[in-house]
Amino acid sequence: MRSLISRFVMCFLATILLCVFPCMVFAAGTVTGPVIKRVQVDGRVQRVTLTYTFTADGEAAMASATLDPATYGITGWYLYKIETTPGTPGATNGAWDFDATDAASFVQTRNLVDDRSSTASQEIIFNSGYPMILSTWTLSIGDNAVNNAVETIELTFTLN
Repeated sequence: MRSLISRFVMCFLATILLCVFPCMVFAAGTVTGPVIKRVQVDGRVQRVTLTYTFTADGEAAMASATLDPATYGITGWYLYKIETTPGTPGATNGAWDFDATDAASFVQTRNLVDDRSSTASQEIIFNSGYPMILSTWTLSIGDNAVNNAVETIELTFTLN
C-alpha cells in the first residue's frame, strides 16, 4: 500500500512540474526526410535526389539537418542541383536562405541559394565548380521570420 501511495505522489508531483514549468520544452522547428529518389542509367545509379521538408515552429525558428553521404552511398559525388519549393505559409519572401555547410565549416552552396521566394519554386543548377560531398553536411535555413513556415529543399547529386 505504501508503494502505491508513493507512486501516486510521484506521478502527481511530476504532473504539477510539467504544468508549472512548460517553458522547459524547447522547440526549434522540425525537419522531415529525406525522401530518396535514385535514377539509374544502364543499371547503375547515376543520380540521387534527397528531399527534405523544413517546418518552422511558432516563433519562426528552423531546425537544421545533417546529411551523411555514406548513408546514401554518395560520398565523393557532386551536388548538381538545388530546388526550393515553398509551402503554406512560405518563409520570409525574398529573405530566407538555404545553406549546406561541410565539416570544415565551408558553405558548399556558396550563397547561391539566398533570398528565396515564399511563393515560387526556384532552382539552382551548378554550371561549374560542382561542390563534392566528402563529409557530413549541415543543412539549414536562415533569415526566416514567418511562424510555422514550410520549405521543401531538393538536393540532386550526380556521380560524375
